[in-house]
Amino acid sequence: MAKNTHLEHLEDDIVNQGKVGGINAIKMLRELGSMLTEPQSAVTITTKWDGAPAIVCGTDPMTGYFFVGTKSVFNKVSPKICVTESQIDDFYSGGVVTILKDCLKYLPSLGITGVIQGDFLFIQSAKSKKTIGGEECITFQPNTITYAVPTGTPMGDMVDKAKIGIVFHTSYTGDSLSNMNAAFGVPDIDSTSDVAIFSSKFTDASSSAKMGQSEMTNYNAAVNKAEGSLRQASGFLNEIKEQGEGRFMMNMLFKQFMNSFIREGIAITNAEKTKDGFINFYLSRLDMEIASKKTKSGQDKYIKMQKDGIQFLKNNSRPLYFTVASYMNLISAKEMIISRLEKVKDIKTFLKTENGYEVTAPEGFVAISSGGALKLVKRREFSRANFTAAKDWENG
Repeated sequence: MAKNTHLEHLEDDIVNQGKVGGINAIKMLRELGSMLTEPQSAVTITTKWDGAPAIVCGTDPMTGYFFVGTKSVFNKVSPKICVTESQIDDFYSGGVVTILKDCLKYLPSLGITGVIQGDFLFIQSAKSKKTIGGEECITFQPNTITYAVPTGTPMGDMVDKAKIGIVFHTSYTGDSLSNMNAAFGVPDIDSTSDVAIFSSKFTDASSSAKMGQSEMTNYNAAVNKAEGSLRQASGFLNEIKEQGEGRFMMNMLFKQFMNSFIREGIAITNAEKTKDGFINFYLSRLDMEIASKKTKSGQDKYIKMQKDGIQFLKNNSRPLYFTVASYMNLISAKEMIISRLEKVKDIKTFLKTENGYEVTAPEGFVAISSGGALKLVKRREFSRANFTAAKDWENG
């Protein structure tokens, strides 16, 4: 596995990897179904905390010095690796500067060996006490979701005392930061009085996430439906994957188009209308690209791309339909799994609204198996809020 700089949603992987992505998605869904019905499973689940920014820290194998940074430590050009506060000031700006300085001050006491990555949850000034649902809680909002921990509990006492909070989830191995490989999971790390360590491990001690027989029957039918549509779409998916962002810009624009539904909180319910909508979206985006070019040669390049791309879509109208249907079917099966996982809650989660706090589910989960790792998120609920939320840590 390469550096954990970005995880893909399960349904997006069919565009990224074509037929192989579809095979992996179905395999993952079947393993997830087994996990919720059988004692043993080939898939591991972690809870996806809505933390920000991502923090990479540990001992630089080249220098032996403890360092901190964001994912920018892995930049191919000018990696932003900080071992002093002055380097943090040089490399970073905004609210992340304060966060990284606190990380540099407090994380060395954890005795971290190697290099690990996590999501930052709070600094001292970002915590506040609020009464929610009649219960006094310590709250913090690192990104979109507000987390609430009841006061007077062991976790509440830990958060109250801590200067910073973080959840680690990924370990790295390699002889230099530039060529490290990632693996999900980290060694056990204990909290200190200054650092609250949260766990990403998903544990269903009460078996409340388990599926009953009728639910499992419905779930298997949904997975079979997704597998059938993917079989019809596999050739088209392979072709747009191999074209990449070059020949027609097809895979990039298809993902943009699907994300536009999420931003608006609109459910995709009709594959035929959505297919036609993508053709119009593709046409308009290439029109914009043509209009942005100042030279005739530049315009001619995208005029030809648009003409050939539209013809390609018309020639592949049926496979395009099944590609949209595959998205719909994969999302349907995925959300059945998420609805079961959401029944297990270790910490209260809310969305802050104009009228107070609205109960919400966690950001989502990460499913890990031999085929890799994929995000399981109810995107219309969380991703739309995430697209539109102000990132306080960026602005300070």
